Amino acid sequence: MADTHFKLNAFLDNEKEAFHVARTTISSQNDLRMHKHGFAEVFWIKSGRGIHVINGNEIPIEKGTLCLVRPEDNHTFKLSKSKDNLVITNIAFYKESLSCFRNRYFPNSKSYFWSTDQLPFTVLLDTDQLNELSAITDRLLSQSRNYLNLDSIMIHIFKLISKIESNQEHLPHWLAYALENFVTPELLKEGTPAFVNLTQRSVDHVNRVLKKHLKQTLTETIIKARLQHASQQLIMTNSSIKSICYSCGFDSISYFYRTYKKYTGLTPAEYRKKNHKVF
Repeated sequence: MADTHFKLNAFLDNEKEAFHVARTTISSQNDLRMHKHGFAEVFWIKSGRGIHVINGNEIPIEKGTLCLVRPEDNHTFKLSKSKDNLVITNIAFYKESLSCFRNRYFPNSKSYFWSTDQLPFTVLLDTDQLNELSAITDRLLSQSRNYLNLDSIMIHIFKLISKIESNQEHLPHWLAYALENFVTPELLKEGTPAFVNLTQRSVDHVNRVLKKHLKQTLTETIIKARLQHASQQLIMTNSSIKSICYSCGFDSISYFYRTYKKYTGLTPAEYRKKNHKVF
């Protein structure tokens, strides 16, 4: 079956509109067909997990994934499991606007929408970044689809991904990806095997690169990630210190206390007392 070719004006209410914005839930009943389109698109995942089928590759996507789809890309989405749902927000706009963005903000850029790589530019937003972008888009849904509002949302997105890149520019992309995603209790409990699996590299290679770029071992990286999660839980929740200890992957409450004080200078109880936020 031939690939579908979408045109932007098919989604616009009138010819004066500069862009289309929508939030869509994809279920197993309505996976999309492979398609091309002569316009640019940015999408991000509000919730769920799935697969981005793009230019012959199948890339896992999850909550927080943001991708810049170029006019020449050939792609679709499908679900990892039959019972999953994938909530996607996307903004589509004419490719002529890309020239304006490039000339104005990224002269001679070979990144973002102007990358010649097989895969489009993709980053993973943290929860705060995702919530902020979603809130801005919620307001945009009720506003005029003019160039002023297009520029406003795209400037926010460009600033967002530029900041993410600047924070990670010295790291290999696979390591930055692992550091961003090694944050859930399930992965923190599993520890080293889970982190290494995220990198898709060998343990020895991960250790060498961590020492080179972050001056720390894989073991230290795991401990710091667990302590960071513990600090967030101590500040943001009323969970007991014992339950936080185990949810972060520590097997011993005494070891958790010793390690926490070694790295922060405070015990978990002292840190909570000093920083706990009341809502």
